[in-house]
Amino acid sequence: MIMRNASKTLTPVTLELGGKDAFIVCDDVDVPHVAQIAVRAALQSSGQNCAGAERFYVHRDIYALFVSQVAKIVKSVSAGPPLAGKYDMGALCLLEHSEKLQNLVNDALDKGAEILARGSFGHLSEGAVDQYFPPTVIVNVNHTMKLMQEEAFGPIMPIMKFNTDEEVVKLANDSRYGLGCAVFSGSQHRAREIAAQIQCGVAAINDFASNYMCQSLPFGGVKDSGFGRFAGVEGLRACCLVKSVVEDRWWPYIKTKIPKPIQYPVAENGFEFQESLVEALYGLNIWDRLRALVNVLKVLTEQNTPVSSRRND
Repeated sequence: MIMRNASKTLTPVTLELGGKDAFIVCDDVDVPHVAQIAVRAALQSSGQNCAGAERFYVHRDIYALFVSQVAKIVKSVSAGPPLAGKYDMGALCLLEHSEKLQNLVNDALDKGAEILARGSFGHLSEGAVDQYFPPTVIVNVNHTMKLMQEEAFGPIMPIMKFNTDEEVVKLANDSRYGLGCAVFSGSQHRAREIAAQIQCGVAAINDFASNYMCQSLPFGGVKDSGFGRFAGVEGLRACCLVKSVVEDRWWPYIKTKIPKPIQYPVAENGFEFQESLVEALYGLNIWDRLRALVNVLKVLTEQNTPVSSRRND
C-alpha cells in the first residue's frame, strides 16, 4: 500500500517487510551455549522481532541433545505482565495475534508435528489472556507446514534436523522471505560458507542480531522481505537525494578538450580514433589496451602534422 501510494509521485521508498529467518546449528558447536542463544532469538520481545529467528535447523548428530536443552530452558520461561517484574516474557502487541499463532501451531500438529515443550503463564486478568501466548517448542516439522513458511511473529520455536551443509542451505532458501540468518559452527570458515549461500540481506556468524546493533551496517532484506536499507551509509543515502558533481582536478591547467579527430566536422580517421580510445580505456586485455593506446597516439600525431608535410610523405 505504501509503495502504491508513493508511486503516484515517484517518491523513493525503503521497504522492510519482515522475515522468516533461519537459525542454523552445525554439529561442531557448544550445544549448551548455542541453546541459550537460540531461545533468546525466538522469545525476545515475545517473538515480535523482525530479525527474530523463526526456523531452526539443527544437524542430526546433535539434534536430540539440542532439543532437550532448548525444551528445558523454555519450560522454565513464564509469561506475564512486565511491570510485575517477575516474569521472563511479556505480552503480544497485536490484538487477536494469539489466534493467528495458534492456527499456525494447529496446522503443524495436523500435519504431524509435535509440541515438545511449553512455558507457563503468570497471573493474568481475564481480559488479558488473549494478549499472551506461551513460549512453545515444536518438533517433527517440515516445509509443508504454514509454520515453516509464514511469518509467525511470536514465541514459537519449530526445530527441524538436517544432514549436510548443502541440504541446510536449500532449506534456508526455501522461503519467500530473505531478511536475515544466523549460522553457528565451531569453524568460522564453515559458518561463513553457509551464510554466503543464503539468500538474505543480513547474516550473523556464531551470533544473533548483533548486526542489528551495529548501526554502521546496512539493514534490510531481499525477496518478499522488501528492498532498500536503513542504517549505515546506505541507509543514510536512501533518505537523501544524491547528486553527482564532476570537475577537472587541476583546472585551469588541465581542461576537458575534444580531441581533434572527433571535433566537428569529424575527421576521416575519427571512427578509428574513437574505437582505439574506447579499447585503450576499457579493454579487458592489457596488451590490447596498449596497442589501442599506441594507435590513439599515432592518430593524434598524424592529426597534428601539417598538411604539406603529410603530402610530401
